[in-house]
Amino acid sequence: ELKCNFEGIINGTDVTLTQNVNGYYGWPTKAKFIAPPPDWSSAVYYSEIKSDTYPVSVKVGLGSVVWDASTVSDPTLTLFNDFFLNNMTPAYSNLGETGFEVYYRDAAGEIWVSKETGFPVQNAMVSNISQESDANGDFSKFSCNFNCYVYKQDAVTLAWDSVRIQNAVFKGWFKR
Repeated sequence: ELKCNFEGIINGTDVTLTQNVNGYYGWPTKAKFIAPPPDWSSAVYYSEIKSDTYPVSVKVGLGSVVWDASTVSDPTLTLFNDFFLNNMTPAYSNLGETGFEVYYRDAAGEIWVSKETGFPVQNAMVSNISQESDANGDFSKFSCNFNCYVYKQDAVTLAWDSVRIQNAVFKGWFKR
């Protein structure tokens, strides 16, 4: 059974997003970067809780799993599982390329993203990792606790603004 939810304090307000409440559901995605041989390809995995009715959502990403895409189109199940088991305290990374990333969509639909060089201190800890497979694919279920700032740039003034996320707990899954 795949369950997804988020609880945390965003900009001083308690926020809870729960699967099957107000249309919220878990949505796993991945970004693959296929390189020609002899280079290694990579993938960043994302898990999001979102709703088609409400704009507020939270998405976390973790990457990069590397593999030889000239032999298989996706990392093997062993590579997929080992990657998550070996990245339980990831550093933050822009675009999730070499670590952890957080996206937050606010009530106005604005997207805020964590930065590799976020201020002041940011942390993430992944736990309760378990792999499951069914007719729909292979999944890595997880829990993640994190604290960070997320940022967006004003399109007119180009000034950066930030929002603090504290005591966040995200439960979801990545799909191979």
